[in-house]
Amino acid sequence: MFEEDRINEIIKAIKKIQESKQPVKKYFETNLVPFSISRYYKYCKAIQKYGNEGLRDHREDGNQTKLTQTIKNYIRSTVKENISISSPQLKIKILDIFGISLSEDTINIFRASESLTRIPVKTTEYECQKSGGGEILTFLAFYTNIIDIITKTIIQRIDEIRQAALIDNSKIFEPDHPDLRDHGKFTQEYNQQEDVRNNRFKSIDEKIPLKNLSKMNIFLKSNYIISRYNLALLCLPLVTSNGKSSRVNRAKGNDIEFLSGYNYKDAALDKYLRELKYLKISDQLIFETAKFWINFWKNETNEETCFVCYYIDGNT
Repeated sequence: MFEEDRINEIIKAIKKIQESKQPVKKYFETNLVPFSISRYYKYCKAIQKYGNEGLRDHREDGNQTKLTQTIKNYIRSTVKENISISSPQLKIKILDIFGISLSEDTINIFRASESLTRIPVKTTEYECQKSGGGEILTFLAFYTNIIDIITKTIIQRIDEIRQAALIDNSKIFEPDHPDLRDHGKFTQEYNQQEDVRNNRFKSIDEKIPLKNLSKMNIFLKSNYIISRYNLALLCLPLVTSNGKSSRVNRAKGNDIEFLSGYNYKDAALDKYLRELKYLKISDQLIFETAKFWINFWKNETNEETCFVCYYIDGNT
């Protein structure tokens, strides 16, 4: 159907609805209309504002990006003058100057493509902190954007599970001992139950259908909190003396607050790792991390082919 024919059909249908003595909702219920009632109100609003031209379909003209060349040049010059400026600050400046609201993701992607990643300003408090050079790891995690890749991969997996309705389906499983579990009481008798003992040694694939995913804290955490947890995990070798001790509930473990922004304890990190296990995220993380470093070193060396040595422990 040609565009003019489509517009004429819409106008005729709208005219019939308006000339009818029936309420709009009733008309749609008793008559065959080539569009929905919500679309009807949008068409009326478009005609009132732009005339019949408001009904024209502009999709064939393609998407118009908000990130114009002028805005790109502005971002380049602004960041080069102040490398510590954050993307939220840039977003506000662009809105004030150009009247265009860009998402922070759009700004971050462009900055990364132009090697304009934010470098925080050093403070007096920073100079007084001691962490055995651990701040270098934190800096590199943000400078290279690897922390963003890890967080984005986890968030995408969380969204996949939500869309697959796994959370809703898992709610059908009732707690086996609500009086005990709701009060955090795990008695010796509970641990000796046959179903509890057998379940401990099942594979994660067998455990997931019996897991109430809606109770997992990771589904309630913001992107910022997930990113901070991930940074804490990257810093674990530093705050646990390079693996000699896996515990952070000790004096050296307090460095994790300086390195990741929060003084996490063993229980919190252990719970986060167990919830990641239920997400079955390991394969995606290995793939995305390896792909990231390949692309990273290609950009750094300006070579078409790049070989990356990626360490995976023996268990994996």
